[in-house]
Amino acid sequence: MKLTVDRITEGFAVLEKEDMTHIEVPVADLPQNVKEGNVLDFDGCVYSIDSRTEDAVRQRIISKQRSIFKKR
Repeated sequence: MKLTVDRITEGFAVLEKEDMTHIEVPVADLPQNVKEGNVLDFDGCVYSIDSRTEDAVRQRIISKQRSIFKKR
């Protein structure tokens, strides 16, 4: 399951699921140095940072932003 770190507050991370719903998870259960915007892979037991998917998402967002500003 892919999850995106939406925000981190008071020892908990709010993770956005692929269906756009949210869950709260203790930061202690997540990889060290996790930060907002990270894409996580959850195998049912362990969370791991998915850098490849995160990079693809960032590139897609940058591309959309460039497209929007070129139209102005």
